Amino acid sequence: MKIKRFYMLGLAALLAAGVPAGVAGVQRAAAAASAPGAGSDTAAATTASAQPAAIQAAAVQRVQMQQADMAYVPLFGSREADKADIAKAAAIVNRLLGKAKPSTEQLIGEDSFFATSFDVLLSDGSTVLLQFKDGQHALISVGGDGYIAQDATAISELGALLAMSPQSDISTRKPAIGQTIRITGSDASSQQGMIRVFVETPGSSGGYRTTKGVDYPSKRALLVYAAPYSEARYDFQFTMPAYGEAIDGTFKPITPGAYEFDVSTGGSTTMRSVTIAPPAAAQLSINGVTVSDPALAPIVSNGAMLLPMRALAEAFGWNVRWDAAHKAAIVSTLPEKLSVGSASGAAPSLWVNGKQLTGANAKPVIANGHTYLPLRATGEAFGFQVTWTQSVRGALLVFKPQLLDERPYAGDVKKLAAVKLLNGYVNALNGRDAKALGGMFAKNGTPAPSFAAIGQRLITGIRSVTFEDRPGGALLAYVNVNYLFDPNGSKTGTPGITFAQEDGVWKIADVD
Repeated sequence: MKIKRFYMLGLAALLAAGVPAGVAGVQRAAAAASAPGAGSDTAAATTASAQPAAIQAAAVQRVQMQQADMAYVPLFGSREADKADIAKAAAIVNRLLGKAKPSTEQLIGEDSFFATSFDVLLSDGSTVLLQFKDGQHALISVGGDGYIAQDATAISELGALLAMSPQSDISTRKPAIGQTIRITGSDASSQQGMIRVFVETPGSSGGYRTTKGVDYPSKRALLVYAAPYSEARYDFQFTMPAYGEAIDGTFKPITPGAYEFDVSTGGSTTMRSVTIAPPAAAQLSINGVTVSDPALAPIVSNGAMLLPMRALAEAFGWNVRWDAAHKAAIVSTLPEKLSVGSASGAAPSLWVNGKQLTGANAKPVIANGHTYLPLRATGEAFGFQVTWTQSVRGALLVFKPQLLDERPYAGDVKKLAAVKLLNGYVNALNGRDAKALGGMFAKNGTPAPSFAAIGQRLITGIRSVTFEDRPGGALLAYVNVNYLFDPNGSKTGTPGITFAQEDGVWKIADVD
């Protein structure tokens, strides 16, 4: 088993300080070196407080610990299980602060990189940074002021709080397409964020950032799953997909074979060698997400994949009806189209928006008491892209959501601006485009929703919208939408979205 791990925190801190790696030694700050009295600790006494104030354990939001490339499990004030260790850390830090003396001494280069450091973030946004110069001395930075404290026991006790972050654990090294995989770990560097799982062929190299701001480990990597983490920890399951998202936003098949699994937390990446096996049964992916809902489970008949009519209609907001007299499955985006023409026959037929679909693979099938629709014929009738890849025994359906027609609002500047924003909002959410989404929201309004909160949810279409004028010239829209892959199992939703002008431009001010 091949395992690699990269931590960027220590290197980033080193580069941010403008210090090239390989430069060793303990030196004075440049400003202090040129000041009167430089070369002695008294040079800093004019700017640093004689004694830094103690910290309160209740005010500690996070304790981040690091040594060289090794990032330890952070402690968070919001996490009940960390409160005892935070209280210990605060008490030990206060002992060091009580012995602190003003100093301009700094660790630079390799000494800084390899030193154990404690970064304590307080609720008011201030920080207390400690670096262990050696086993007896700690260099302390508080609000830009520098200090040094000597207490070997305190330094030893702080060191005892260090807990190594377990590397990401993957439940299987031989996943099959369609198999459930569990990934756990506690090596994320922030309180919350996104875990991204990539697959790439062995030997790939060179990172790449997409226009959406997503960091790919290489240009050949495919994104197969993303999940939120909280308090540096994560534990999630996903179905190994047949397709992954490439850097250009398209979906490409994951042909069975040898790969590297890259689990990226944003601050670290764990790589594990895996062998991906073919699926046990045909798979369906919608916009890259493997369908695992039994209600949407496909069947294969005469070489064609078919999906349950009712479940498919529910997912996309279609109107459907089975016409027993004509043996016809009727699918429409408009209720008035729920009828068949004059043609009828002994064989079942499929009608989409008033037109009969023809061809050998365009007929519905009755199985297990349910009506199944041919995926390719139905999808293409609605303008979807449907691809079958034999090597992964998978069908990929790529859809664009049904958006609002802007033409009825052409005479109303306010509503037209809101409709344009609504359509862009849906596209940005589905495309996980943080940059585009952020540009739609007012600076002083509610921030754009986190992708972590919506998981793999997709909006398949906007069914309807109603508007209400609000005080101050704002506009409130109640939007009826259809969901796929909602983490709570919801099929529909009615969010309330408020629009307001900012510097003469309409923006989204709030999403309820």
